[in-house]
Amino acid sequence: MAFGFFGSLLILSLLFKHLTCQLPNTDEFYVSNFLKKMGLNSSMSYNFTGSVCSWKGMHCDTKKENLIGLKASSLGLSGIIPDTTIGKLAKLQSLDLSSNKITALPSDIWSLGSLKWLNLSSNQISGSLPNNVGNFGLLEVIDLSGNNFSGEIPATVTSLLSLQVLNLAGNGFEWSIPRGILNCKALVSVDLSSNRLNGSLPDGFGAAFPKLKTLNLARNEIHGLDTDFAELMSLTSLNISRNLFKGSVMGVFQGQLKVIDLSMNQFQGHISKVQFNSTYKWSHLVYLDLSENQLGGEISLNLSQAQNLRHLNLAYNRFAIHKFPRIEMLLGLEYLNLSKTNLIGHIPGEISQLSILHTLDVSSNRLSGQIPSLANKSLKVLDVSHNNLSGEIPVSLLEKLPLMERYNFSYNNLTLCALGFSPETFKTAFYGSSDSCPIAANPVLIERRGNGHKGLKLALALTLSTVCLLAGLLILAFGCRRKSRKWVVKQPSYKEEQHISGPFSFQTDSTTWVADVKQATSVPVVIFEKPLLNITFADLLSATSNFDRGTLLAEGKFGPVYRGFLPGGIHVAVKVLVHGS
Repeated sequence: MAFGFFGSLLILSLLFKHLTCQLPNTDEFYVSNFLKKMGLNSSMSYNFTGSVCSWKGMHCDTKKENLIGLKASSLGLSGIIPDTTIGKLAKLQSLDLSSNKITALPSDIWSLGSLKWLNLSSNQISGSLPNNVGNFGLLEVIDLSGNNFSGEIPATVTSLLSLQVLNLAGNGFEWSIPRGILNCKALVSVDLSSNRLNGSLPDGFGAAFPKLKTLNLARNEIHGLDTDFAELMSLTSLNISRNLFKGSVMGVFQGQLKVIDLSMNQFQGHISKVQFNSTYKWSHLVYLDLSENQLGGEISLNLSQAQNLRHLNLAYNRFAIHKFPRIEMLLGLEYLNLSKTNLIGHIPGEISQLSILHTLDVSSNRLSGQIPSLANKSLKVLDVSHNNLSGEIPVSLLEKLPLMERYNFSYNNLTLCALGFSPETFKTAFYGSSDSCPIAANPVLIERRGNGHKGLKLALALTLSTVCLLAGLLILAFGCRRKSRKWVVKQPSYKEEQHISGPFSFQTDSTTWVADVKQATSVPVVIFEKPLLNITFADLLSATSNFDRGTLLAEGKFGPVYRGFLPGGIHVAVKVLVHGS
């Protein structure tokens, strides 16, 4: 009897052990079930064989017993995360499911009390953020940016005492920032940008975060004053653009700030007062955007001390009329926007010293004079529209336009040749400019030909030979003409205008000739009814404005023909033979 009883007990014990071994209660099962239900099957890119600790993106503890890290970003996971999957990973400390197409979270995910790092950014999760987020008492980083969360930021964030990084950007969170956030004194970075937050910042906001280095509240409807940030002495980056903040910018320039973006708010006062803030170290400043506020005074910031400044935007304010500020000392400047800042005078040529400048916008001002050469090799965006600029656009600048991303010269009094630009480009980027090519104008992009210098030498050599031959024939003709000169004098005096057809369509006074020479030595040339003259290469350069495109009459099969004026008002046409023609 006793043996039978114990034998039955042993059989039941073994059977129970066998059944429990088959229960799907391991981390490996939960993870594989999660990935497969979210659309990821075993394939060449992801292998479910072997221990879960060896799977891609998985990290186990030192004993290889529990999964403590799961990274499944950018795997194409989609849909609702089912319960009894990742919510059962009791020892999980780090979870990264970013850049997928997840639409909802499981109810048991909020039971992961060991979680320190949670990244669900760039998904499609919608609905409100549950109050259960307060269960993550050990959480240090939470990134829910780029989703469709809505409603209030739960007040239970006050329980996240270890939280260092809070990123809720790019959602639809509404109402005001909860006061409970002031309890998260370990915060180093806060990004609540691009939501629908409104109201004011909680009282004591600045004093609550002694370790805060980055604060981004951009693109909301938050009210506040410059004094709200007065005690954030560890702050290095502040972006409160596109909100409803008021006050003086002077109160913001303090501490160790490197990035300051106050654009599109309601700040007032004279910007010149900023320079009297002796506590701020301008050498720290890298990025400054004060655009679209109500600032006045003159632009007289301590720019000479901001040697590390990379980005400067003061556009659309109410500054007093003033000349272009001195910026030539900002050799590291990459972006400069002074549009609609009441600038007068000229664009300084020293701006060409800013070798890494890629964006220059001085539109909608009262600038006059000519555009400087702007030899900045990195220039990609240029806007000088809506000014009183005049004269010719430098050739060196026009040569860069095909390589630039955007440019606008419209609504000025500029002159240029539209050759090389489509009608659409000329209409949009040069609207209001004069489309003409006057003699001695240099506003066009000159086509540079390979080996042009060598080819030109050969062309000139051929030209000299031709000129010498023609000179001999013309001397003979000139001698015959001298014999009949006495008869010509006796004829009734009259002056007959002649007109040359074809490409040489201009008036002449019997002094028109065609010369083809470009050599730095004197060459005898016969001119009708004129004595022999010695023409040098320098004379031809001067006569044709350095063979400028504006003096081009025609381009034939054998090379271009330029129109010029020699001393004494003599009209000439110079043909340059092209190598290989």
